[in-house]
Amino acid sequence: MSSLRARLRARLWGPGAWRAWLGMALFLALFGYALFAILWRELPRLDLRELFSRVSAGDVALALVVYSADLALAIGGWAIILGVLSGLWHPLDHFRIYTLTAITRRLPGTFWYLLGRVVLYERLGIARAITAVAGAFEFAATALGGVLVAIVTWPLALASQQISPAWLAVPVLLCAALLNPPAVRGIVRRLSPDHHTPPVSYRTLLAWVLLYALVWAVGGVLLFVTVRAIHPLPAAHLPAMIGVWSAAGLVSMLLGSFVPFGLGVTEVTLATLLTPFMPASEALFVALLMRALLTLCELGYGLVGGLLCLPDLLRRSPVPDEGRPLVDAEKPDEVAGAGAVVPPKEMA
Repeated sequence: MSSLRARLRARLWGPGAWRAWLGMALFLALFGYALFAILWRELPRLDLRELFSRVSAGDVALALVVYSADLALAIGGWAIILGVLSGLWHPLDHFRIYTLTAITRRLPGTFWYLLGRVVLYERLGIARAITAVAGAFEFAATALGGVLVAIVTWPLALASQQISPAWLAVPVLLCAALLNPPAVRGIVRRLSPDHHTPPVSYRTLLAWVLLYALVWAVGGVLLFVTVRAIHPLPAAHLPAMIGVWSAAGLVSMLLGSFVPFGLGVTEVTLATLLTPFMPASEALFVALLMRALLTLCELGYGLVGGLLCLPDLLRRSPVPDEGRPLVDAEKPDEVAGAGAVVPPKEMA
């Protein structure tokens, strides 16, 4: 607990604290709008017992199937990125590490997710710097894939909310600057000089982006299934739900780097974007239901990965790494400085 307080104090009053305060200001503005539009007017109408009664076992089973497909795509994307950079192509290793570290997404301080990957992949002989760089490229491919989906679905999902697509220009430029072959090769050579130069081309990077665009699309299907369990939404609104999911995820990714511990950015954004399609009280319930569903699925798959694979993984000895000391990976600022950024929490 003392360590948590120390990290929070450093985040709010240490070097670079302006980012946390800026993120807090943006989040409070968003929360203020949601408080007026949803909570203040619609919360008295929120009947949790009646809303829960609408959810059937078939709805839960269908949501689990869609989540499993989305998780498989997300693990596949991560396995391809790390495989290109490190040469590790064992699907079972990627499955167990991805599902185990996904549990830590719900802990305060999202750097635990990256740190868990760094530590576990080191036991498989992957240099810490390579895992950290792969995390940064995963983040960039995820963001660009989300932007692509948001642009395609913009007229259906967000045009009625009078939000300008110009907001997408900043993440597009930043991620495109990181996700290009010269940058990939240069970063790998600098952080791991003894490592081979990865065979990365524009075709490879485009495939990464399209794969994560598919991850966003399947996540939107999961949102659609959840909404249909609560509100009779026509099938024609499926593309709009995909756009809403990608837009909410992008806002969470952008503000998540600024707002300490996330603070429910995704839920507030999702509830706000869903209000044109259903009553605000139901939109708020769907946002909270999505959070509960994702958390339970992550815990379930993490338990499977731990029971089946963790004992064998822990018996392996870590391979000495000539790169940066592990203590550096434990510091979120240094990890961020090395280009490693944590992927979105609600993507899969």
